[in-house]
Amino acid sequence: MSAHGPEEPDLADPTPDEIAPELATGDGAQPIAPGLARTAPRSVSELHLKGIIESLVFVADKPITVPEIAQVARAEAREVRKLLHELRVEYQPRGIHLDEVAGAWQFRSSTTNAPFVRELLQAKPVKLTRAQVETLSIVAYRQPITRPEVDEVRGVDSGSALKVLLERDLVRMIGRKDEPGRPLLYGTTTHFLEFFGLRSLRDLPVLREYTELSPESQATLSRALSNDNEAAPAAEGNVVEGTAAD
Repeated sequence: MSAHGPEEPDLADPTPDEIAPELATGDGAQPIAPGLARTAPRSVSELHLKGIIESLVFVADKPITVPEIAQVARAEAREVRKLLHELRVEYQPRGIHLDEVAGAWQFRSSTTNAPFVRELLQAKPVKLTRAQVETLSIVAYRQPITRPEVDEVRGVDSGSALKVLLERDLVRMIGRKDEPGRPLLYGTTTHFLEFFGLRSLRDLPVLREYTELSPESQATLSRALSNDNEAAPAAEGNVVEGTAAD
């Protein structure tokens, strides 16, 4: 007791655990959801920007690039890219993933849940024949390439396979070769990268990676590329954008 009356209580700012005890990390605290672990404090504007980025990617009807997001959000591309990578990590354990495909960003359903998503959407998995897979592989790894060059590698005519791949926008004509007859040159499309979930052609697996697979894994991959199965596991994720092509 002082001469001026009772002492004033301590009005120090409460700790974060006092404000939100359900987020405390001590004994008896509730576990924090995967992907939602607390990070270092940041400005409100950065948190707001992160939410804007999340919304823009969600509503985009096709993969959206960093410059496009930065322009709409009126933010620096470097900051947008950093927050996109943070969001990708946060969504990793969930049923929806944030993926970078063909140099852009898109939300996709997890491939592990593809059978359930297809059942809801009544979508058929995309199928490619072995001839189409062989032709597409040759074009992807040796582009730009002409049809006679593809035929030479396969040992058979590839005209019908190329026609289907052109119709499905997996392959495109990119010019003519400077030689007698000026045959058409073929290459892969942006949709090819999106279809297989690749950021760029540099993400294509190399031959060494295939040869290092176990015999069981090689057999599984061969079955996956057959006519009775899908062209690639990543193709299941295409149900995010609607019904896959027959």
